[in-house]
Amino acid sequence: MAFTVTWLVDGQKGQIDGVTEPAKKISRNNTFSTKSMAKITQDEWLEGKTYTCQVSHPGSGSEVQDHARSCRETSSSCCIQVFLVPPSPAALYVDRKPKITCFVVNMHDDKDLQVVWSQQKPGFLNPEPLDLKEEFNDTYTASISLPISTHDWEEGETFTCKVMRSDLPAPIIKTISKNPVIYLLHPHPEELTSSGDTISLTCLVRGFFPKDITTQWQKNHRLDKNLKYITAPPMEEGDGDSNYFLYSKLKVNKDSWNRGDTYTCMVIHEALSTKMIQKTVSKVSGK
Repeated sequence: MAFTVTWLVDGQKGQIDGVTEPAKKISRNNTFSTKSMAKITQDEWLEGKTYTCQVSHPGSGSEVQDHARSCRETSSSCCIQVFLVPPSPAALYVDRKPKITCFVVNMHDDKDLQVVWSQQKPGFLNPEPLDLKEEFNDTYTASISLPISTHDWEEGETFTCKVMRSDLPAPIIKTISKNPVIYLLHPHPEELTSSGDTISLTCLVRGFFPKDITTQWQKNHRLDKNLKYITAPPMEEGDGDSNYFLYSKLKVNKDSWNRGDTYTCMVIHEALSTKMIQKTVSKVSGK
């Protein structure tokens, strides 16, 4: 009887090789049996990958398969994760039909799931229907998209996806907005009227992920190695928000500020479509 046995790793062929014994006839019911073995290391097994044995039998036109993977947790909710995907640049600026999508992954069944969208400002939201599919590793993935306006996204509006299931100890809440956002703060009035020779400019950078980010200051739109500033390490926003924020403080000579010199806070981050954004402030412009 002709047949083929194929081993897959996370649904992909060619990752491991198996040794398959010749088929043996079972006389009592006139059928055949075989055994196929694939060797992996303990570390590979503990990575949590899914291993699939796939058997094809051209004579009957049938194909069957079964899966195996390590099970390090017993709770059905232990591995559930939620991810938010921002709108693409094409959807924002070409089609003008942007959407945010909330993904719920690693569910062990498709029951008792509630996903609720909300936004920071009052308004009507009209999410698309929930889409649910079964993955090759016997888990389920749910996704639900929320149409938004380009204007709201550009203005830094914050959107929240709240995921609830009876087997979760608490709802999973994720937020998203145009990332990152810069706030460049003027010197405090008391600093300006003090007897000191310097004042402080503060750059607040919010809502970025991942945490790797570069912050630089410019004077009159040029890098100046003599500028003295301190940038705090990124910190988590908290309250279910997976994004980060940081402060950068620049010491400015008061005479330079009074002359109308401009100072720019420049931020470089991979989540930005242009990879860089900046804001400029001066005494003269007030912006």
